[in-house]
Amino acid sequence: MSTETHAVPNYGKYLVIWAFLIALLAAGTFVSYLPISRTGIALIILGISLVKTALVGLYFMHMKFEKFIPIWAVAVFPFFLLGLAGLLIFLGLTLIHI
Repeated sequence: MSTETHAVPNYGKYLVIWAFLIALLAAGTFVSYLPISRTGIALIILGISLVKTALVGLYFMHMKFEKFIPIWAVAVFPFFLLGLAGLLIFLGLTLIHI
């Protein structure tokens, strides 16, 4: 018989990440009440959402502990999406004025 040991999950870490996600949710809601432009609000909320997506992917989907996925690919992808969203917003605002 083989005796395999399984790692006991650290629930404290998950609770801290969950609390941080709730804080980011509150921050995203609070940003909508700030006296800045709608474009600025949208970009800030999009950035907060990308941070939340990275946290969920890394910790709750356990991508942080995978060996076959380079960590830079996980870390760079949200910034790629942010740049793509910024480009689409820029093009959308440009086409409105035509």
